[in-house]
Amino acid sequence: MKLSHFLLIAMFSLSWNAAAQTPVLKSFDWQMGVGSGYIYDDYLSPLPYQGNSLLFSCGTTKPLNWSIPDSLSLPFKEAKWSNQVQFSLNTVYGKSPAGSRLLHGNVDFRDNLMRQLIDQQNWSVSLGGFLALGGGGRYCLVNGNNPASLDVYLDLGITGLTDYRFNLWNKPMKLSYQGSFSLSGIAFSPEYAESYYEIFYLGNKENVLKYTQPFNNEHWRQLLSLQIPLSKRKSSLRLNIQNDGHITLYNNIRTRVMTTHFSVGYIRYFNIL
Repeated sequence: MKLSHFLLIAMFSLSWNAAAQTPVLKSFDWQMGVGSGYIYDDYLSPLPYQGNSLLFSCGTTKPLNWSIPDSLSLPFKEAKWSNQVQFSLNTVYGKSPAGSRLLHGNVDFRDNLMRQLIDQQNWSVSLGGFLALGGGGRYCLVNGNNPASLDVYLDLGITGLTDYRFNLWNKPMKLSYQGSFSLSGIAFSPEYAESYYEIFYLGNKENVLKYTQPFNNEHWRQLLSLQIPLSKRKSSLRLNIQNDGHITLYNNIRTRVMTTHFSVGYIRYFNIL
């Protein structure tokens, strides 16, 4: 047998096996949202700030099966484990009762690992954990001794997801709720009345890393979404209401950052052979 014939038969065999396998679906999504924000940071000001907020987020979700390579033939709906990676960028432009202005920005990257606990015909429940790395800060548009503050955190927590599937106008809709709450982690914080000049230029870095737990770090996220299928179930329109909150007390410095957004997004599904 000639080498060319052998390669042709091998390629045909591989393509036949791949076609015989059930594809696994992986999704990619992105959202753009607008909403409102509330900010309080007594390192900068004794006054709260409220204003408009913008949100951009994107992520991927894929099924997992620990018995590799059997996972290649596992349908998405039968997967007990799933991995969800999320990225979000949030900005707030706020105003205090005294008329001063403040800018806030935050970047959050998190990895969620969940296991499906309940799988009924129309609804399901999954529970798991997440690891989040984020940072950002605030800047007062008024001259002062401390015009800015910095956020850096690493959070470990729990997350839960429930889906409800139903038909409306002959279309298969899906209503989802996902909630996350931080349980432990590490965060950066200056001492009370300590300037960043002392930390980064004079080297006074003692006690700037804090162990976090729910008594000094309340960090949560709630997401309610409705998915409306588009062309041949390969993509969906997504309508979301997202609520984020981060309340901290480190070194006698209190901060509160709470935002609520309405966002519109798009989900695209891909086959993994």
